[in-house]
Amino acid sequence: MTEQEIQEQAEANVGFYRHCLTYVIVNLGLFALDYFDDGRLNWAYFPLFGWGVGLLVHYFQIKSFGLFSVEKEKERLRNKNR
Repeated sequence: MTEQEIQEQAEANVGFYRHCLTYVIVNLGLFALDYFDDGRLNWAYFPLFGWGVGLLVHYFQIKSFGLFSVEKEKERLRNKNR
């Protein structure tokens, strides 16, 4: 990996960590708001699961495991032809 690629990956990772922290803090607040409204949990699960899908997509976007990376595919083909 070049220094530029390392920098970009580090920035992507930090962005994901911030997304996770925001997800946890906001959802804790939503669960507290839902619970203290009437003593039951009625609706707080919906944003938790909806946003959780978005968080999972974000994870796979930065950690794509080479699945959708042109550079990784080129490297795989180079190694295969050796």
